[in-house]
Amino acid sequence: MKESRKLLLVFMILFIFIFLPTFASLPVATNEIMLLIRDVLSQTSIAYSWLGPLIHVTTIMLFIAVYRYGLKIGRAVDAYFGILFVFFAFSNNIAVTEKYGLVVITGNLVLILIVGLFWIWEVFRSENVYVFQSLPAWRYWVLPFAILAFWFPMSSDFSPDFSPLLLLASSFGVMFCPTAPVAIALLTLIYPRVNVYVLSVTSFVGFLIGLFNAISLFIMPGYTLWILILHTPLIFISIYGLIITRLVKKDS
Repeated sequence: MKESRKLLLVFMILFIFIFLPTFASLPVATNEIMLLIRDVLSQTSIAYSWLGPLIHVTTIMLFIAVYRYGLKIGRAVDAYFGILFVFFAFSNNIAVTEKYGLVVITGNLVLILIVGLFWIWEVFRSENVYVFQSLPAWRYWVLPFAILAFWFPMSSDFSPDFSPLLLLASSFGVMFCPTAPVAIALLTLIYPRVNVYVLSVTSFVGFLIGLFNAISLFIMPGYTLWILILHTPLIFISIYGLIITRLVKKDS
């Protein structure tokens, strides 16, 4: 089976998983599903915020190391993101809420877990070659969006907060949505020497979750335009990760 057909099959399976029903231990009316998801994500984004500074500093140090040492530290980068995504799968999508009891956003959990397992699989494949070469200027467009995702300047009440302190304490590293675009951007900067399945699966799941966020502006109470703006790195970089194979020739 050609690689493109294998990827299409993987995408179809991933798309089906997004429709897995959300579990709640207490009865939930159909028109309350979006409120339930909002409550879970609001709660989990705060629950692990204490890890933010540690993960920010670790990520910066890791990126400096991968820039300087490249191949010697590639597996550590793959393992790092793999562990983060597996962590997100459970930490972001399971919560005990006052109104709905134990809640599991099953579709998100399964999708993000698969992303994490692909990154961990790459640790043993070693197809991601973290050697940075000179690229055409247009390929660096991902950098400002990746920095925005890393900074994720939003306060606890979901309003804009441009405090420099958030460069060390934002939701990056504790939530999937700010972290995935940074990981995808990194892979696009070393493309074509990447594991195309890791890049494509991470991008496809990022796109699905980004699309859900775009729709949430219209259907989720309390979802603001600023939240959507902060998810543009996830949406744009995920789309780019899906189409880069057509934009950049492997022999370029």
